[in-house]
Amino acid sequence: MVQYQGIVACSGGPDSMALLAKLCNKKVIVAHVNYHKRDTADRDEQIVRNFCDQHHLPLFVYAPKQEKAGNFQSWARQVRYDFFVELALKYHIDTIYVAHQKDDLLETYFFQKQRHMLCETYGLKTESMYKGIRICRPLLGLGKRECMQYCLDHGIPFGIDESNLKDDYTRNQIRHSLVDTLSEDQKEEWLHTIEKENREWNTKREQISLFLDTWDRSVDSLPDWLFLEEWLFQFTQKRFSKKECMDLMKQLQSDTLIDLGDYDLESYHKKLYLQKKKKPVFIQLTSLKYGQYEGFSIEKTGRKIEGITLYPKDFPLTIRNVQAGDKIEMVWGTKKIHRIFIDRKIPRILRKNWLVVENSKKRIIFVPKIGCDVQHFSVKPNAFMIQ
Repeated sequence: MVQYQGIVACSGGPDSMALLAKLCNKKVIVAHVNYHKRDTADRDEQIVRNFCDQHHLPLFVYAPKQEKAGNFQSWARQVRYDFFVELALKYHIDTIYVAHQKDDLLETYFFQKQRHMLCETYGLKTESMYKGIRICRPLLGLGKRECMQYCLDHGIPFGIDESNLKDDYTRNQIRHSLVDTLSEDQKEEWLHTIEKENREWNTKREQISLFLDTWDRSVDSLPDWLFLEEWLFQFTQKRFSKKECMDLMKQLQSDTLIDLGDYDLESYHKKLYLQKKKKPVFIQLTSLKYGQYEGFSIEKTGRKIEGITLYPKDFPLTIRNVQAGDKIEMVWGTKKIHRIFIDRKIPRILRKNWLVVENSKKRIIFVPKIGCDVQHFSVKPNAFMIQ
């Protein structure tokens, strides 16, 4: 099997055709995505096909369809890169080459600033990662005009995407009203500005990371919204805007549980808790089986508070999430489990995923880290449930 050195993402436009021409002597495969969204889409695909045939390059074409209404540009970018990654994994390739050039870098920077986005890097990096695959941008030192001139000088065919000439998308508006109006000297000045801003931002992020390394998750000790944003990003790998973080800072001044999509964020007694949402647990056991289960394990040894003595009459056991109204009879009497949580100052974010063990008579006999009921307590438990 041929060991390819990379995947070249090629649309058929002047930038990507210049990139393909520069890399065609390497062992690469070519990936083209045809959305069939414009009249000249098939023409551009044919340009790429002809070039690959001429240079004996393997070509893979993908024609996705947008099933649901929504932001086309965002959807198109995701399916495009997912297609590239799929090819990379299939052919054991670790690098994807894309044709972003200097004007794209400036356009991205102005787009980020217009949207008040908080980014790891402003503009575009020469290299970045996407789903474990390296994204390489060799043309960032060239402008669009230089890429086109390279194609003209070397007789490399290319197509012009007429949709880029319209102002239907924000990026197109930025390109036409701002980037295209800059002189080469002005572009270089902006590139220096972006480079300086990224250096300062990296220094700031390092300071924030040092603070977070020893932070006690106290709401009041957060210096400003940037520290909250970086903490959230470390867990969620999602960037939050300044406005979102400022709103969160206000809400977190009092006890509250906030839905962040895949995560829950809670302020409880002036401490912050962040946890990824989990699927509900509902498992039935017909006999005592030690081992790892989804969300917990049953061991032969453990701490006293994790131990319970199980009897044959208890089976089948049901292990599930705690529910409103659940009670357990302990040595000090019967008590609602949620009341125990409150008394022990356990945050709601942790209560949502707390498990209970219910015996064959639908009686709760054990709560991890809380204890077992009076009938199942002994000095020599035969099971330890660890959540």
